[in-house]
Parts: sequence; C-alpha cells; structure tokens
Amino acid sequence: MLQGICIDTAATTVLERGKQYFLFPAGPNHYYVSKFPNANAHTGCFRKSLFQIVQEDEWPPEPSANNVPALDDSKVYKARLVWRTRGYRDTKLGMYYLRPSGTHAYFYYDKELKRHGGCFPLHWFADFREMDEEETETNEVVLETKAPKLETNEEMPENFEQMSIFDFVE
Repeated sequence: MLQGICIDTAATTVLERGKQYFLFPAGPNHYYVSKFPNANAHTGCFRKSLFQIVQEDEWPPEPSANNVPALDDSKVYKARLVWRTRGYRDTKLGMYYLRPSGTHAYFYYDKELKRHGGCFPLHWFADFREMDEEETETNEVVLETKAPKLETNEEMPENFEQMSIFDFVE
C-alpha cells in the first residue's frame, strides 16, 4: 500500500487535485485509488503518472538462503518466522512449529500440528530448536491426567432423585 497526492485529475470527476489517496498497484502502469486503506474500497483504476508518491512501505530485504541448518524431515522443530513477502504480511512474525520438507517447511500454530499455517522457505525462519517427543505429544494425554473424576451411583446419597426438565410434558 502506498500513499500519494493527486497532481493531475486527467478530466475525471472522481479525483481531486492536491488530495492524498491510498494507492494499490494494478499492473506496471496503474493504481487502484482509494480514500481508505483498503484495496477493496477503491474508487477506480488510474495511471501512475497522476500521483506523486508521499509514503512507501519499507520492507526489509529477504534473508540469505545459505544460512539454513540441515534439518531432519522426520522431526518437528520450533522456529521463529523472521521474514515473509509483502503478500503474506498478515502472517505474524513469531514462533511456529515446523515440519521440514526439503528447502521449505510446513508451519503450524500449535505443537500438536493441528492448526496448519502454510508452507514457507526455511530461510525465512531462524532460531531452530528440535522438539522433544514429550513436547510434541497431543493434549489427550494431558487431558486424561487432569480430568476430574466423575461421581458414581455408589457415592450418591440415598435420597438422591434425578430431575428432568421434561417432567411437565404429559
């Protein structure tokens, strides 16, 4: 997303000279122009020459692919996502669980590997740490040890009576 000031209206009634707009690339020579920072709320598609860029998003350079350690495809790793392309800006930088596959890795939000996030190149990640088998076990084991014990009929008082919400129906 860019921001720019209209320097020429090109005989359109939609643009105002001197007004600042949000600009979204639409091919090599055009922008989708919006009054809001939302590409889906654009007012039209106009030539780039009608705008003077005020602010351009800074994006850091991509990390080198030469610094990736050798990872075992059969193991699960925890690593920090340190970079992604502009197209994946909604994917937050932070810690993820990885299942390597060649030069890429499938990444997950949870250690049980149930919530899949996508597949990114390994050199977009840093601080790789192999997960122990104990760390990658599912929550089922944890739930079994922490589950409360259910009362049985033997522990119920003698004057106990089961109530039903449907007693009023005849």
